[in-house]
Amino acid sequence: MPGLQRHGLRGRIGKGQALFRIRRPEGLRLSRREAVRLMLYTVAIAAASVLAHEAAHILAALALGVPLGELQPGFLGINPSVTLPEWFTGTPRTIVRYAGGLATGAGLLLFYLLHWARRYRRSPSSFCWSLGLVTVVLSAIQFATGYLEGRYYGAYIMGAMSAFSVTDVLIYGWAVSGVFFHSTVCPLRRMRATATPTTDTHPDPVA
Repeated sequence: MPGLQRHGLRGRIGKGQALFRIRRPEGLRLSRREAVRLMLYTVAIAAASVLAHEAAHILAALALGVPLGELQPGFLGINPSVTLPEWFTGTPRTIVRYAGGLATGAGLLLFYLLHWARRYRRSPSSFCWSLGLVTVVLSAIQFATGYLEGRYYGAYIMGAMSAFSVTDVLIYGWAVSGVFFHSTVCPLRRMRATATPTTDTHPDPVA
């Protein structure tokens, strides 16, 4: 009896593992070297997007008349921030708040369309597809962040100081939309079609 129960439990576990197994999309394979390069690219472009975000705030503030000496770079929790002077209010202040995320998101999206999407169409590969995915997802996150920072600044600040908040749901939703956008612009079937060898239905005659 214990032996039967043991075998039955193993069978149920085996079925459960098969039921919840997540399979990678067909044709999406990375070598170990490509995986390392993808990880380094993700870290580098994420760091660059944070710097670009804050730089866009600073440039927008300078363009709207704020002296450089009155801008105070710092941190809000673990997030970099730029504190504006108290006298700088109204529409110009709102523009500066929007500028960080929207400008950075637009720059990343432009880079994605002009580089990764075109490169994938010329030479489809798993590595190129993955790099493009990282880029467009970060672009979507920046667009969501810029919208929240400009439209719902109070909620954005509360979200930036907590591990999880309602604003994170919107940001994650935009990130998921970036995945669908990327899958439409750079479909995996294009890579599979390139990898599939074509058969010659009219072979040359041999004398």
